[in-house]
Order: sequence, then C-alpha cells, then structure tokens
Amino acid sequence: MLLLGVDAGGSTTVSALADERGQVLALATAGRGNFQGVGVQAARTEVQRSMDKALLQAGVQAGQLTSAYFGMAGADRPRDFELVRELLTPLVPPVVRWSFDNDALLGLWAGTRTGVGVAVNCGTGTNVVGVNGQGQKAQVGGMGTLFGDYAGGSYIGELALARSQRGAEGRGEPTLLYELLCQHYQVQDLLDLVDWLYAGRDLQLAELVPLVVDAAAQGDAVAWEILFEVGEELAVSALAAIQRLFAPGDAVEVVAMGGVFQKARHPLLYNAFVQRLLDSEYNLEVQVLKVEPVVGAILAAAAQAGLEVSREFALTVEETIEDYLPKE
Repeated sequence: MLLLGVDAGGSTTVSALADERGQVLALATAGRGNFQGVGVQAARTEVQRSMDKALLQAGVQAGQLTSAYFGMAGADRPRDFELVRELLTPLVPPVVRWSFDNDALLGLWAGTRTGVGVAVNCGTGTNVVGVNGQGQKAQVGGMGTLFGDYAGGSYIGELALARSQRGAEGRGEPTLLYELLCQHYQVQDLLDLVDWLYAGRDLQLAELVPLVVDAAAQGDAVAWEILFEVGEELAVSALAAIQRLFAPGDAVEVVAMGGVFQKARHPLLYNAFVQRLLDSEYNLEVQVLKVEPVVGAILAAAAQAGLEVSREFALTVEETIEDYLPKE
C-alpha cells in the first residue's frame, strides 16, 4: 500500500509518500500551489512537479498509489472546489482513490490524528476550518479583510503601518513601531512608502510581524494592542465554527497553525487567543501544531484507504518524516 499526501500552499507545495505502516518513503517540494495566486495551470504544474519528485525519490510510479489526499490552499468556496477538482483530476491515475480539501484540514489531521475539531490557520492570511464527529464541516473566513478577516500576517503589518502613522500625526498613541518600520523599509518617513505604492512595489506586510512582536516584547502599548486584538479575533472566528458544529459542553480540540502561531517569539497573541476560547461555554483543548502539515495529508490518505490511524501509525509518520526535513 502506497499513500500520497500533498500540501499545496501559497508559497510552496510539499508531497510525501508513506507505506501502510506510516513509514515515510519520500518528501519533495515545488513552488506555489494556490491557484488563486498563480492560476490553475501554474498551480497544477507545481503540484505535478512535487508529486513527480517524490515518486522518483521513492522509485515508484503514480499508478502504484493506493490513496492520495491533497490539502489545497484557495479551496474556500464551492466554486473554488470545482476549480481545484479540475486542477487535480489530470494528475491522478483513475485507479487511485483520491480526495482534497482546504489545506487547513491538514493541520487538523496532524494535530488531532482524527481529523475532528477546529483548525485555526494564521499565516500571511487566515482561515478557520472545523469538522465534527458526524463529518459535517464548517469554514469561516479565508477571503481577506474585505470579507471580514481581521487577522493574518498581512493584516498585522497593515495595522502596524496605520497605527504608527496615526501616532506620528497625533491621531493615536506614539509607538516604537514607527522607527522600526522606517528602519525595515530604509525610509526617512513612513509616508515615503506612498511612492512605493505608486510604483507598484509590494510592501510585503506579513514580513512586519516580527517587528510587532519585538515591540510588544519591549512593552510597546500599540504593538501589544495589535497582537491582543488579533488573538481575540482569531478566537472569535474559531468559536463561530465551533458553534456551528458542536454543542455547549462538548470536548473540542483546537489546533493553531500557520507561521504567526508556529513561529511566534512572544506568547501574547496566542495567550489572548486561548483565553478567549477558554472563557467560552465549550470544553476546549488548544494546541499549537508541532509537526509538518503534510503529516496530516498522509494521515487523511491512510484513513481514506481504510487504515486505522492509530497513535503508533501517526508517530511513525511524524518520526520518519524528520529524516527528510532540512536540518536547522
């Protein structure tokens, strides 16, 4: 039995192969797999490239696969699912059982090992996906600030710029962030960035998150407020999904994932997130994802193939994939 798990994200696509014992046989990466960013054809090319590299590494053919599961960034609305199915169908031989879902579900599988609970993804953007024991799914957010997503790395960077400028003009509290942002962009005044926008330059707002975290760690009230607000907003989104799927008093696992959570050097945002959740009427167990999301794709592929996703199986995947990850 041969299992394929794919994590197609906004920056990279990762494919992993494992056998029926959970022993990882290959791991390969390629470029951006989110069709919303690069288009269907370009995303298909990168997913195909990552699959081909993994298959070559393991010395097998695509037709030998038993089960494949794809976590696809950009799979948010019903129309998106139609496009993703169109994207993936040419890549998988007809004899292979396969399925896909939003990439946040990979974190849910990897964190819970059952695929039941709620995953809260906070990276460059944000979205929340939950599944209950009856297989019902709820998704909250994922479409940006225009549609109510007030979290994610880009949003944190946007708040940092806006509140720094307001503080400098007397419309808000002065903040350490102003000087930190000027140093980051190598400008004398934040309004110099208007020229960047006129020139079509990307401000890479998500890259500002570490500056906000550093300022908060130094006691800056504005940075502290930004992280606290975003942490609470992520909890509000999580609770919206929980309320649609679970009854008050139910035990629910919540998995926090994405770079803003997983690479945090200061606990403020996560603590605000957890406290808001624990103040609810639900019996919640919250964790930060500690393994690669593609682990969840392997677990989902195994369950799809009818294998028991036991603790032993999951641990084997988690431990053997380490042999293929870059050493820090």
